[in-house]
Amino acid sequence: MIRISTQSFTRPADTTAYASGDLAANSTTAGSVVPLLFGNVGPATIRRARITKTGTSTTNASFRLHLFTAPTITAANGDNGAFSTNQAQSYLGAFDVTVGRAFTDGASGVGVPASGQGTALLVGNANITGLLEVTAAYTPASAEVFRVELEIED
Repeated sequence: MIRISTQSFTRPADTTAYASGDLAANSTTAGSVVPLLFGNVGPATIRRARITKTGTSTTNASFRLHLFTAPTITAANGDNGAFSTNQAQSYLGAFDVTVGRAFTDGASGVGVPASGQGTALLVGNANITGLLEVTAAYTPASAEVFRVELEIED
């Protein structure tokens, strides 16, 4: 059986360009970043991740969704700062997603596990947290909403 777990966040109201390796998040203040929380995921296999955003630009819209088994994650920086966290022991893996399909109301892309991780991520934990890293020089829309979906196979 395939099911979808979805979370979203609204990034700050600015259009400051990201550099590759920056965190895309809901707040520019590190202590206020709220990670994505995907409830009741496992035990299962995560096959793909989808990202849909309200901005229509697909130029350099490349992202890496990092997933963790920790119930909460503290980001060392806020939005548009270098991606950094202290969750090495709870790191599950990542999905690389290129948001390359533009629509009149946003843009969307589907990704698979990042290089070297096989074709899926096995999850034993019931709850998964996530953070989004920008992997190219991306210029966002102001207050852009990111919707992240995990495709889960039981």
